[in-house]
Amino acid sequence: MEELVKMLALFPEKECQNINSAFRKMHANLMFRSERAVVSISGGADSDMMLDMIRALEPEKNYPFDTIRYAWFDTGIEYTATKQHLDHLEEKYGIIIERIKAKTPVPLGCKEFGQPFISKRVSQYIGRLQAHGFNFKMWGNESFDFLYKLYPNCKAALRWWCNEWGPDSQININKCRLLKEFMIANPPDFPISDECCKGAKKDVAHDFLREVRATINLVGIRKAEGGARATAYNSCFSEPSRKSEAAQFRPLFYITDKDKALYCQRRGVVHSDLYEKHGFRRTGCACCPFGSRFEQELQAADQLDPGLGIAARNIFGAAYEYTRAYRRFKAEWASEKKNEDNQLSMFEDEL
Repeated sequence: MEELVKMLALFPEKECQNINSAFRKMHANLMFRSERAVVSISGGADSDMMLDMIRALEPEKNYPFDTIRYAWFDTGIEYTATKQHLDHLEEKYGIIIERIKAKTPVPLGCKEFGQPFISKRVSQYIGRLQAHGFNFKMWGNESFDFLYKLYPNCKAALRWWCNEWGPDSQININKCRLLKEFMIANPPDFPISDECCKGAKKDVAHDFLREVRATINLVGIRKAEGGARATAYNSCFSEPSRKSEAAQFRPLFYITDKDKALYCQRRGVVHSDLYEKHGFRRTGCACCPFGSRFEQELQAADQLDPGLGIAARNIFGAAYEYTRAYRRFKAEWASEKKNEDNQLSMFEDEL
């Protein structure tokens, strides 16, 4: 395995422990578990690193499987630059990336289920509360025990709303500063949901893996990204829940931002123009409201893909406005708090 030896020498354990370990685990999984492997390609920076690691090991030469399949799942609202980057990856590595269309494209999913707001977890819990007819204004400050009697089929979402997941939990609503106060004062008047991702990507990926009878699925998820990904998995590997399903291997799970920068510099990995030329920090669904920088993305989309910017405003318009209102609410609260503190300080000085 001279290719593996070369990579371990390029990223020695003492200097690059996480990268070195990722290569060893990737080698082991490709050697023993990759009878029918599928690599999920997103067109993003993490995906680029994962793909380069796989190709560096020259899989066709060194591992006992027929073919690795590379798949990209089209959500229905993607940047042209992302699609062009897929063409670049195919040419660079001599591979074919299968473009898989969404079962329920994001525009249709948002219309059918609701729009995304802040994050997947927040959207999921708000959507559950809405589905049970929860009155945000009326039940804003009631206890969990009281609300659970009224909504017995909505336990997890009520625990989130009432900060009942434990004092240090990242799941509680108070991890989003003033969100509960904002929603009590400004209940959402449109459906909120995280289901747009499910029909556009998750369900499609699941069906594709079953269709090709994949034994392992490699995905570029890093724990360092934070958010739901930091808590959804405990390790880099998940065994399949059923024999007919694929195991999931996350080779970059323990890779830090510093590790990624070092790897890409040494291996000459070049990312999509969205990163390299336009300063994006993420790819995926264009102008997704889950992104904290969606305003900047909208401005960029107007320049890069004018039609895409218009489409995003039509698809996510209510979520954009609700997010802007939430940001104004926090800013006004901070300003009022500062004025109160200043007045208190002046009063104390007079004393």
